[in-house]
Amino acid sequence: MLMINCCCVQALYLIATNGTPELQSPEKLSPVFRSFLSRCLEMDVEKRGSGRELLQHPFLKLAKPLSSLTPLILAAKEAMKSNR
Repeated sequence: MLMINCCCVQALYLIATNGTPELQSPEKLSPVFRSFLSRCLEMDVEKRGSGRELLQHPFLKLAKPLSSLTPLILAAKEAMKSNR
């Protein structure tokens, strides 16, 4: 857990000092996801989306319910058992 926290703090520091990192292949992302990321990663606090605003973003409106992950998780667990 400490390692993750250190990495997060380092990432925040780098973003604060160097600006928002460029996406490697933004053309591979949907326009709605790029819009969401730009709102999340905006350096200017006044322009950055609040949590409430981001939760209303069209990208999150496209999300499927968490229950749709259940079959994928079960399949991954089975695959891991098979690989042992």
